[in-house]
Amino acid sequence: MFVSGDGRVLKNPAERAALRSAGLHGFILAPAYQKTPMNQVASVLVWRWPEILQITRLLAPPSMHEVPINKGTRLRALPM
Repeated sequence: MFVSGDGRVLKNPAERAALRSAGLHGFILAPAYQKTPMNQVASVLVWRWPEILQITRLLAPPSMHEVPINKGTRLRALPM
């Protein structure tokens, strides 16, 4: 599993291919995280951790999801 704040990995075909071949679950932080203090980013990730683990148990890798900053919003599946 990996967590990244760089959503550009999804726009680069070579990086997408590398992520698919690595067979990992990826979680991309929504763009709103870039202007968010680090302690709040950590808080949201801890809050979301059970949901992140559930996705890794239910879905076969590779998969990619966006982690929204709002706690009431669900993780969004992204195309691999």
